[in-house]
Amino acid sequence: MAPLSLPDAFRRHPAAWGMAATFAASLLLRGLYLAGSPDRDWPFSVFFAGDARFFHTAALDLARGREGPAALPYHPPLFPALLGFLYRVLGEPRGSALPYKLALACLGSATVALCQGFWRRLLGTAWSFVAAGLYATSFGWLVLSTTYSNETLSALWLCFTCALGLRVDGRAPSRAEVLGLGAVMGLGTLTRAEHLGLWPFLLVYAWTARERTGRLTPWALRWGAAVGVSLLLLVPSALRNLDTMRQLNARAPHLEPLPEWVPVTVYGPLNFAMANHAGATGGFTPALINQGGSNGQLDPSRPEHRHLLLHGYAQGLRWMVDAPGEAARLLWTKLDLWLDGLRLGIGVSDVPGGLTGERAPVDVFVPDAAWLKWPLAALLLAGMLLSPRPAHAPFRLLSLVVLHRVLVTLAFFGYARGLLVVFPALLPLLVLPLKVLGERHAAVARRLPALAGALLLLVWAEAALVATRETPRRFMASGTTDAVNGKLIQDDRVRLWPQP
Repeated sequence: MAPLSLPDAFRRHPAAWGMAATFAASLLLRGLYLAGSPDRDWPFSVFFAGDARFFHTAALDLARGREGPAALPYHPPLFPALLGFLYRVLGEPRGSALPYKLALACLGSATVALCQGFWRRLLGTAWSFVAAGLYATSFGWLVLSTTYSNETLSALWLCFTCALGLRVDGRAPSRAEVLGLGAVMGLGTLTRAEHLGLWPFLLVYAWTARERTGRLTPWALRWGAAVGVSLLLLVPSALRNLDTMRQLNARAPHLEPLPEWVPVTVYGPLNFAMANHAGATGGFTPALINQGGSNGQLDPSRPEHRHLLLHGYAQGLRWMVDAPGEAARLLWTKLDLWLDGLRLGIGVSDVPGGLTGERAPVDVFVPDAAWLKWPLAALLLAGMLLSPRPAHAPFRLLSLVVLHRVLVTLAFFGYARGLLVVFPALLPLLVLPLKVLGERHAAVARRLPALAGALLLLVWAEAALVATRETPRRFMASGTTDAVNGKLIQDDRVRLWPQP
């Protein structure tokens, strides 16, 4: 058999070639972004510090096979395990985090490509490339996918979750699909615990999309088996945490015992209490932990911290019932902070918002300019309102995924990065109204995707110019400083602007 020519190969496998091109373009842009960044050798970014210090320390321990003292399972284990694997394969850091950042950039680029693959069936070829271009060039994702951020891994599992959910649609999943859905949901939960909460939304979509004439029992058994597979994947983590929680309880026998069965993390009640009280800001604040002079360090042997770990949900709900007006205003503040993720623009210069703004505690940088926020919020709402129509039925799953993230945000903290992490579901909803508009006007249908693609290509040209400068761009920062050494407290609010 004669080998296929390149044009013939492209014609026979257009989806695969499109995904390969998307991956290559995304990775190139992330590489150019790192080349022009002053923080390319740091494990964190000037635009996002997050939990980089913890991830680095935990990864080192895993790479060296070293076990530290028993500590509360606060962070889900999968991203530190991935970073520890990179440390073993690439060697431990020797003054630069660039090799590991490039590896994470590959992971982020693969997510963009995989999203483009399943978006193609929803949006068509042209609009799927536009959506993938927005994902690839998103300044927020240029930051998150080139630093120690578990959002990069979480977005990959969400991409797989949406793709598999749409593939199965409303029918009973096959055995392979049962294993695939269960594995993806389990791994997603080990990356971010709230991923497990997507199950009710997936099941609602599957129930509403199923054929009413089919038998219910096989359908329920197959979907139940998928849920069971995801729970089985949590067992090793739960068993590891069991020993830890018993040790912590043994250290403070005079206090109310902590729960021994912790599948992933203990942060649910604690975070709910920290997110819902009279001094809450809508974003992350350790005010409740700081009471008593603990300086933000969680200590389960302290009675007040033990109370939050055990009764945080009850304490937060009690405050919301006692102060409904304040609670309602706080809920709006959380949603507003979440929507700040739409302020972030595209390219290495964050067009049109710019590079002057603030980095909230444990969150990504957000520019001062809010030009994009409300128009994009209106476009997102329009896409979600279009999704219940029969012609756009698959988009209902994406709307449910976004709704899940909104509810998580309202219950806990308003993070701009919390919006970015649902890009696999959110971007098609943003593009849907434009696609519908294009279908009503033939000239728009032909020209708008081409125009959007041409404008997005300029992003790569600008990134190349920035990357080839003699010196990388520098930034000024201001915020709360440490009283001892005078350094900025990275976990606090930091204001950033480009150095003149």
